[in-house]
Amino acid sequence: MYKKLRRKMTLFCTAVTGIILLAMTFAGLLAFKNLLEANDAAVHDKDINSVLTYLENGGMIDYEKISAVADPRFYTIVLYENGVSYTYSPEKEKQKLMEKVIQRAENAYGFDVYDPPAGRGKEKPLEFSMKINHTEHMITFATVPYRHGTFCVAVSYARETLNHQIWYLYLVFAVIDLTALVLLLLFSWFYTGRMLSPIENNRTKQMQFVASASHELRSPLAVMLSSADAMAVADEEDRPGFHEMIKAEGQRMSRLVNDMLSLASADNQSWSMHFEKVSLDTLFSEVYGRYHMLAKKKGLKLHISLPECEENPIVLCDGQRLEQVLDILLDNAVSYTPQGGTILLGYEKDGTKWKFFVADSGPGIPDKWKERIFDRFFRGDASRKEKKHFGLGLSIAGEIVRLHKGKIWVEDRKGGGSVFYFTVPGYRNGSEKADGLL
Repeated sequence: MYKKLRRKMTLFCTAVTGIILLAMTFAGLLAFKNLLEANDAAVHDKDINSVLTYLENGGMIDYEKISAVADPRFYTIVLYENGVSYTYSPEKEKQKLMEKVIQRAENAYGFDVYDPPAGRGKEKPLEFSMKINHTEHMITFATVPYRHGTFCVAVSYARETLNHQIWYLYLVFAVIDLTALVLLLLFSWFYTGRMLSPIENNRTKQMQFVASASHELRSPLAVMLSSADAMAVADEEDRPGFHEMIKAEGQRMSRLVNDMLSLASADNQSWSMHFEKVSLDTLFSEVYGRYHMLAKKKGLKLHISLPECEENPIVLCDGQRLEQVLDILLDNAVSYTPQGGTILLGYEKDGTKWKFFVADSGPGIPDKWKERIFDRFFRGDASRKEKKHFGLGLSIAGEIVRLHKGKIWVEDRKGGGSVFYFTVPGYRNGSEKADGLL
């Protein structure tokens, strides 16, 4: 599905952008072509006027001077003085060319070089174009009066240079467009891949989430169903035991469903956060009070470390969500720390941020797991798969910290165990904002 969609988007982007590129290329070519033709026509008119001006001034006909004005490589000129022909070019091909031109002028326009119509000159020459041997020629016929009579001049201008320029322009633009289309195809393939990659990753994570959730729900559901069947045929004195088992598994499913709903809300960006000024000392004291007795019952020592500050530290945050993060970390610490171990809860100033930590003296976390423990449903090996933990707590904690523009991570504790850290932007005195938060 991903590859098919990527191919379709690549082709679509290339096609749309390619059509726009070709349209712009066509418009550019047309503009350049018109510009070249206009410049060529201006040069041609200038050359013709120069030749006619020279003839009009009279004197002896000097073909070298005419050649200096009208390049023989492109111009072929035939002069008629009082009906007498003077061939400008001795080349037979050019003579045949001019014969065709003269015949066309007479047949199509009634212009006879031996008996030219009166009144023609620089101001009103006969001009037309014709194609000879696949080359376009600009043809000009004019009569020029002088003191001894009348000159009739026939000029053919081969537009080979202009055609070569136009075809070269076509070739350059074709190469540029082809290269641009290839690069566009490669860029579209790369860009669509980058654009679709997060979608594909999220889709994969969702599928994994659904599969893991189904697996986790299946276990307590199976226990509840089997307990219900057993309770139906059990003796009266055995039924309370099955009832308690069903109740416990139901509560376990309820916790799992609540955790999944929390993560789903975070994914949909519908997780409501209520930021307010919170006293860190008060927050940590309340959390410590709840877990002190629980840790004591399990034979653990829970300590709290608060920095020495002149005034009570204030953080702009969602107090309940921040407390939820601490609950998750402390619950994990209490669950995985063996009897006789120690747990340390505290916070400290870290530049413009506050850094919170929960340290334990448990078995520690292998390096290969440190990046994955915040993934959903990840619980490591079987030794850490306590029944009440589903591998969602740290994921929820990570989402809460992310919404606070903070960072969460885990490190090894000196002497054994783990230390979980997370940061929250600090509160600026005199401001209602936390750095980078609101």
